[in-house]
Amino acid sequence: MAVWQEKFRAFGIHLAVTLLVAAVAAALFFGIWFRDPFDEMLGGLKLLLLLIGCDVALGPLISLVIYNSRKPRRQLIFDYTLVGIVQLAALVYGMTVSFNARPVYVVFATDRLEVITAAEIAPQDLKEARLEQFRELPVWGPALAAARVEEKDQQDALDWALAGKDITVRPKFFVPYADELPKIKARMRPLSELRRATEDPLVAKKLAEASESTMWLPVQHKNGFWTALVDSATALPIDYIPLDPYDAISRVSRRQ
Repeated sequence: MAVWQEKFRAFGIHLAVTLLVAAVAAALFFGIWFRDPFDEMLGGLKLLLLLIGCDVALGPLISLVIYNSRKPRRQLIFDYTLVGIVQLAALVYGMTVSFNARPVYVVFATDRLEVITAAEIAPQDLKEARLEQFRELPVWGPALAAARVEEKDQQDALDWALAGKDITVRPKFFVPYADELPKIKARMRPLSELRRATEDPLVAKKLAEASESTMWLPVQHKNGFWTALVDSATALPIDYIPLDPYDAISRVSRRQ
């Protein structure tokens, strides 16, 4: 067998193993950590592709370069052990970064929902949570919560907000979503506002198909704003759509 044929055979075997590992990573990404639509909202797909790209570069492509059947077996074992260690270290690092970038809470505060990632909540702030259910970060997808500031905590909340740490990343202020239902319902808005404002045909289709009892709330995340379609009775999110409601409504106002 020619040298390059041997190299490509080694490359193919290594690539198959790498893609198998990537499939497991993708299952974690899209099945648990970045469930639809949070993969698109937070850039989970880009993160996964970067992780897979690095693993392919550090594994199969190096195999293509280093493999040589004329090398002693001991040398080949050493080479592949070294490559495997580097590849595994990159995978562990990438998965750790991804785990910390996953959404853990969708928090209602003031007049909107905010998507909070694991990296945004400090371990010390978890310990200060007043309710047991908020002292550990969810692993199996984001949980709903609401932020409430009692009068005695207003100065504390203001001081930390001025320092860049809002109440939506401090579990000390988290309460069950249902506890703030009256305030949430007071902030929900009719879909008719958005139906007049959107220019995206896919978004317009989703809005047109939504029930008349459906309302909306803005959703803030690290990359900007989306819109949550919410049930008018329960205020629970039904769907999330890639529409910045503030921008869409302001465009309509400018045209009038």
